[in-house]
Amino acid sequence: MFVQRDVVVRQASEADASGLARLLELFNGGSVDAATAARRLAALEGIETVFLAFRDGTPVGLSSIRIPPNLSEDVPYAELTELFVLPEYRRQGIGSLLMAAAEELARSKKATSIILLTGFKNATAQSFYRQVGYTDYALAMWRKLPQVSDAEVVS
Repeated sequence: MFVQRDVVVRQASEADASGLARLLELFNGGSVDAATAARRLAALEGIETVFLAFRDGTPVGLSSIRIPPNLSEDVPYAELTELFVLPEYRRQGIGSLLMAAAEELARSKKATSIILLTGFKNATAQSFYRQVGYTDYALAMWRKLPQVSDAEVVS
């Protein structure tokens, strides 16, 4: 657990589902209810760890990190998959606390690096990541996969 003044950062649990759902809605758009957030959090068990930042008991930010094995090396690397702080709580050190929690977990699992993705046009996030020590590394590419119906699945 990370604590700074009146902010506490700790690993999310199923009991946090409604607060997590609210943050996910605001971060990614769309509609996420507590049951969906709880189901997704349970599905991440052993794969990805979610941290929540609380101020006065209210969730105000999240980070999420996965630490997969690495085929190219004998040590794992980490992937920061989510980082979000409510706009009214930004520039108060909460993002840095969420990053510190993710980085500490990565170090404890012997990861030697962290990779993260952010939007090309998200200058605010890019500036924050650079301020906390991240540098440009690679070009990420993306393709949406066409969905296959159950009838098309060949066993």
